[in-house]
Amino acid sequence: MSHGIERILCCVGLRADSDYVLHQAVFLALATQAELHILHAVKAFPDEMRNTLKVNIRDRDVLNTLMEQRAVQAQGELEAKLATFWQRHPDLHETFCDRQISSTVLEGYPASVISHFASRGNFDMIVMAANKRRFSANYAGKVTKGVIKRAKVPVVVVPRSP
Repeated sequence: MSHGIERILCCVGLRADSDYVLHQAVFLALATQAELHILHAVKAFPDEMRNTLKVNIRDRDVLNTLMEQRAVQAQGELEAKLATFWQRHPDLHETFCDRQISSTVLEGYPASVISHFASRGNFDMIVMAANKRRFSANYAGKVTKGVIKRAKVPVVVVPRSP
């Protein structure tokens, strides 16, 4: 039975408390037989900081290497987070094991990066955290609200686990 959901984008931060978002995204992917892709958006340096770095680091190769290292480091942290998640949930890992999860780290303003990536990647759904302690009328954090405003597909907002 097709649910019309073939590709799910799960957006995670690198904090320890984002496991609940991964958990829900995996359940949704299993229920819909959809592909699952994990995305982490590294917030871009503010313009003032970029300008300061450009002024103080004259060697462009060194500057570019420093900028690229942020994304490489975040990708390593994301892979470690996924490995830890699977260790904590061996039953889910066993159920999901024959399916592949891809992951990406991008730099920029997170809400914009997430929305653009979801649109460009033809994802059918975005899953992300509420990033608020309580699920009230003001249920979503700044990035989540930005994605909701920009997204052309449904956004599932997962509240924090109690």
